[in-house]
Amino acid sequence: MSATIRPIGMLKSYLGGQSEVAVEPGRTIRETLEALGIPSAVVAGALLNDVLKSKDYCIRDGDVIKLIAVIGGG
Repeated sequence: MSATIRPIGMLKSYLGGQSEVAVEPGRTIRETLEALGIPSAVVAGALLNDVLKSKDYCIRDGDVIKLIAVIGGG
């Protein structure tokens, strides 16, 4: 089976504009970001069922994880 990553906002640019991508379960969120080419430092949070998860959370089959970008300012 698989899990789903849903990047929000500018994070879509790392996935060629895709609004979601299927990933294999069994890796941490951090490992999955690396495999997808998304720098971990640009992800402020990962939400599973609207609950904030650590980047060390191990993705399980059927998970849908929303990625929230770091917001910069000056």
